[in-house]
Amino acid sequence: MSALTSPRSLLKNVAENFNQISIFKRSSTRRSTVIVYQKTKSGRDEEPEKPPLRKAASAAFKSIIPETKKFITEQKDIWTRSPMIECEHGNYEVLCRFNKQSEVDKWIVSTDSDNKGGKSTAEFTFSKNKTGWFHGNICKEVPKDGLTKYAGWANITTKTPKKSFFRETNWDWSLFNCIVFKVRGDGRPYNIVLGCNFYYDVNWLNRWTFPLYTRGGPYWQISKLPFSRFYLSHHGRIQDIQEYPCLSLVNSLGITVMDSAEGPFSLEIESIALMYDVNLTEKHAYELFEDRNFQGNC
Repeated sequence: MSALTSPRSLLKNVAENFNQISIFKRSSTRRSTVIVYQKTKSGRDEEPEKPPLRKAASAAFKSIIPETKKFITEQKDIWTRSPMIECEHGNYEVLCRFNKQSEVDKWIVSTDSDNKGGKSTAEFTFSKNKTGWFHGNICKEVPKDGLTKYAGWANITTKTPKKSFFRETNWDWSLFNCIVFKVRGDGRPYNIVLGCNFYYDVNWLNRWTFPLYTRGGPYWQISKLPFSRFYLSHHGRIQDIQEYPCLSLVNSLGITVMDSAEGPFSLEIESIALMYDVNLTEKHAYELFEDRNFQGNC
């Protein structure tokens, strides 16, 4: 913001964007000027490049008909589908069944090499067995850039759920207490990562994680992971104060491979489902009590 900006206009700008302002930053010029900027929700400082107006208008025009059909389908579902109010033992809901290419296309692949932070490679393809196949190679070599300390990971994550006309939404899993995977792995442990659609930016990088251990070999395995076992981390750091995942605001589900063994990896996924098991009575596997002395020292 220019140094000639009046205090009144500055205060007006702050008031209008109070909920979205992330930081007051000092510029690098000789004269110290306070700059108010709005940080993007992606967590990156740089803003994405905007497409040309003609290209954006053409894409918007082409999406009117399919998005309108999607909107009509959503309205029909509201009036015709009976929502599940409560679950009984054994009730389940299939999230993903990778029996066609379109289901595989709903996931995004990322590795450390995407941001020049390593040399790992990965793919998520539709296999000849009509399943999703997450495979690639893990390389632990750290680039010599003076910034990166660790390397060797690959991940697949669901795309952000959206309603018609590209409106972001989230999933409500609050009726279930575990997630079930039918997979065929290579003996490596994989991390299951849950993300939630929080409003405030301090919570955007909160993730709940729990390992999925694979046996290896030619046989399929069914793994049931209770949500009470998922532990909270922020920006990759496990938190001292744990919280139960906010299952009514889930907007991402990811699978990460990141262990100490270099080399190829392979995970074949047939389906992912939510389930309610009445035998899982544990509220949370980790301590949730508040330590008065610990809170005072923070």
